Amino acid sequence: MSKNKKKRSGSSSAARTQRQALETAQGGAPSSSPAPVKHPGVSVSRAKADLAAAGQQEGNPTMLVIALLVSTAFMFAYLHLLVLQQMTQLSGGLAMPDSMMFGYDSGYIVQLAGAMDADALGQLNWVHKTAGIIFPLMFGLSVLVVALWSLPRGTGRTLTIVAGLLFAVVDIGENVAIEAALAAGGEGAGLAATLTVVRWILLIVLTVWMTLMLVGRWRRSVRERQDRPVTA
Repeated sequence: MSKNKKKRSGSSSAARTQRQALETAQGGAPSSSPAPVKHPGVSVSRAKADLAAAGQQEGNPTMLVIALLVSTAFMFAYLHLLVLQQMTQLSGGLAMPDSMMFGYDSGYIVQLAGAMDADALGQLNWVHKTAGIIFPLMFGLSVLVVALWSLPRGTGRTLTIVAGLLFAVVDIGENVAIEAALAAGGEGAGLAATLTVVRWILLIVLTVWMTLMLVGRWRRSVRERQDRPVTA
């Protein structure tokens, strides 16, 4: 029996020696235990990558809103600071009614109509049909988009959208009323002047309100990023 034990012990030692020699020949040190299994985990770099990807996805609407607002601001500058100012060259230096935020009376419309010939009136009509329509529509669209993007569903969002649409209607209606008053020799100037004043009030109030909505949206985004847990 002792001989059998010695044979088994000898064979085990020989097998172990052969295994160690094989591992040494393959360039690895002999090991008595298998290598530990690596389990996938969450790293800080992976978390940052995920947050960056999420921010990029959320940033797409932001870029669209910014592009719309920049385009609207450009149209405002083009209409009020360039085109309407150039129209004074055709009216003997008299300002166009569209730019007079405090209104005007029928006497001013009569004076303006006398200073503008048919070509100048046609040029004003062309301005009203192009930039005079594009700007109010773009501004109303900007109000609508910012409201949908920044405000929750409710009365506030609905009233904001209605106010934006009202501005577009008042602005385009003002264009028609101004041309009608010029053609009628001052008749209807009161309606045109009222629409001009209302238009400027809506423009200023809605611009301030859009700024407040955008600031509120930005603050909420900052708080959400700060409160979002990052797993290391």
